[in-house]
Amino acid sequence: MTTLDFARKHIVFNKSSPITGPFRDEFYPFLRKPLMAADDITCKRLVIYKASSCMGTVTGQIINTKRIVCDVGDQKMVCQSDDDAALWAKTRGKEWVRANKDTMRLVSRDKYAITNDLMIFRHKFLEISGPGITSAQSVQVRYLQTDESHLEAFPDGRLIEFEKRMGGRWDRQGTHITTAPDEGREVDTFFLAGQQDEWHFRCPKCAELFWPLWAEDAKEKYGAEVFVINGDSISCVCPHCHESFQDTARERYALVKDGDYVAQNPTASSETRSFRWSVFAAHWISWREMLIESVAAMEAAKLGNLKPLEDFHKKRLCKSWKPFLPNFGGDKGVNDYKLGDPWKDGEETRRFIGADFQAGSGSEGAHIHALCVEYDRQGNSRRIDYRRLDTFAQLHEMAVTLNVQEAKTDGAINGKDSFVIVDSGHENRLVYRECSKYGWYAYRGSDLEQYHTMMQGGRQISFAMPYSIPKPESGIVGEKQPDSRHVHPEDAAAADRLRPPRCAPQDWPLGPDRQCAGDSRQTLWGVPLGRGRWCRKPPPIPSVWN
Repeated sequence: MTTLDFARKHIVFNKSSPITGPFRDEFYPFLRKPLMAADDITCKRLVIYKASSCMGTVTGQIINTKRIVCDVGDQKMVCQSDDDAALWAKTRGKEWVRANKDTMRLVSRDKYAITNDLMIFRHKFLEISGPGITSAQSVQVRYLQTDESHLEAFPDGRLIEFEKRMGGRWDRQGTHITTAPDEGREVDTFFLAGQQDEWHFRCPKCAELFWPLWAEDAKEKYGAEVFVINGDSISCVCPHCHESFQDTARERYALVKDGDYVAQNPTASSETRSFRWSVFAAHWISWREMLIESVAAMEAAKLGNLKPLEDFHKKRLCKSWKPFLPNFGGDKGVNDYKLGDPWKDGEETRRFIGADFQAGSGSEGAHIHALCVEYDRQGNSRRIDYRRLDTFAQLHEMAVTLNVQEAKTDGAINGKDSFVIVDSGHENRLVYRECSKYGWYAYRGSDLEQYHTMMQGGRQISFAMPYSIPKPESGIVGEKQPDSRHVHPEDAAAADRLRPPRCAPQDWPLGPDRQCAGDSRQTLWGVPLGRGRWCRKPPPIPSVWN
């Protein structure tokens, strides 16, 4: 019996599934060919890229259940971590075994036949483990299945170690089901080695297949967008006959029901099969939901946080991720201006000056680098002026000339906040005196991981220091990552020239190597001397809008 026929006859979804009742492949046409590939005796490695919450786990459960009931040979299931393996066994593994009468009749009579790490049947066993190296060197099996092997818990080379547990069996198959990984990861090389079957819509009007690509990908493939946005609504347009389909359950299903896979690497060896379906294969998910998620990801990217955009590409579009600077459209993120150009006429903005007092080298005396930046409420900015100054009096004159607010006027406190910020790392007593004279803020960087504060009542609270690690390829600030990697300051500078909210003008005088005063090398504990990471600290600007 094939896996697809087994699913039709023996798989029933409970009320927690998107579509309840018996498995009906007309509802999930994108599962047919991957399930058929699981039966292909020539296929030794099956790689499936699936969108998040789009039947990926169900696919793995169907394949495992069929092999338990119909096939001989022991099996191994590798979860995301050891803790996740126990949770998976409790909430999913045991449940789908007990819910299927065909698997239950094969369970061993042993008292401990079903545990969190082993399920013993009368003719085979299913081992459940995390991705640790000891688990990769355990028992020999015929079938291997991994879950979410794009995660850092699966270091490069670990999947090969697990596949070695199948030995040289002629009837073996390793199945890797995951959302899209970072570009270049081990599972990504597996996917690219296969035929790269991509799920396509079939137009109900012209019967042509077309790839449901998003935004710039569609323009590159077809010369026009497939998903057309009109205000807060969205529609799908066939690139062949230009028929438009609305975001309704009926029309989404009409595009999916006769869809099919198209191989992007058709000459690849049949020993590796690879499939991918994006979120648009799941006809029960609204396109408008994806539009909202995409807009939110772009808004976060404008402020330097690429994590939501990364998640959208990996988990929704199911694309291998390589950090990049998105096209924000309009004048945002484009260095199409010069120092001093007017900006945001009639809109409320705030100007700030950040100054760095330096000792100088050789015959060069002490001096000040001062940069004036103007911000709007959305966090977009433009650089207004840069000056190399010799005295703090000149810095005060710069603030007055550029209309940057200071906390003192003629030496007297004026009741206003100061928008002038001075680094006090060099000759701090001198900097403190000058800041007190003009009412500026004195700041100093720190390599501490956290700082402490005393709350009311004497209770001490610790907070994380306000900096984050940039992505290595782009230098863009993101959420703190456990896999810190080196990023050169010139890379961060190049990204800084093009991205908001710190967008450099065309006539920036210092060049890319002098744009990174906020980037500093941090030594990591437990690593060889000379290795470390570059960290960018956000500009320490007071909250001027509530």
